[in-house]
Amino acid sequence: MSFIIRKALLTDVAAIVQLERAHVDDELLGSNSQLHAHSFTKSEVSQLINQHWFIVAEEQGVIIGYVMAAKWSFFSAQPLYRHIIQKLKFADLQGQALSTTNTCQYGPVWIQESKRGQGVFSALVTELKKQVADTFPFMVTYVAADNARSLAAHQQKAAMTEIDQFSFEQRDYCLLATTNIT
Repeated sequence: MSFIIRKALLTDVAAIVQLERAHVDDELLGSNSQLHAHSFTKSEVSQLINQHWFIVAEEQGVIIGYVMAAKWSFFSAQPLYRHIIQKLKFADLQGQALSTTNTCQYGPVWIQESKRGQGVFSALVTELKKQVADTFPFMVTYVAADNARSLAAHQQKAAMTEIDQFSFEQRDYCLLATTNIT
C-alpha cells in the first residue's frame, strides 16, 4: 500500500480530533495510567493547521498518521511545557544553545498501529523538518523514559539526540532535540 504525505487542511480537523482522542485514550489505558496526555480540541487543531505545522499521512483518503510542531507559546499554559521551557535554558545540541527562539515543540506524532514499521514515521518527520526549517533550526520533544519503542523511533528514524532527562509529577522523561538544517 502507498501513502501520501501532505500538510493538514481545515477539512481534516474532525478526523484528526477523532484520531487524537483515540490515541490519547490508548495511551492512558496502557501500562502507565499517569501519562500526561492532552487531547487537542477542534479549535486547537484548527489553530495548529493555520498558525503552526501539521502534517498528515493519507492512504486512500484516510488519515493513517500525523505529526505536528508548534511555537512554544501554543503550549506555554500547560505546566509540563513550562517545565520543559525552563530546561531549555540549559540545553544545547551540537554546541548550539537551544532556546524558545530557535526551537519549536515537536509532537505528538501518531501512526495507525497497522501502518507502523512501513516508513510512515520517517516520511512524516522528514516533511515536518522541511516545513519548520525556515522558521526554526531545531525541534525539541519529550518521550517517557519507559517508552523504549518511541525513544528508539525518535533517535533512529528522526535523528533526535537526548539532551536531558527530567521528572515531572512522578514520571521520568527524556528531552530530545534534532536539527532541521540539511
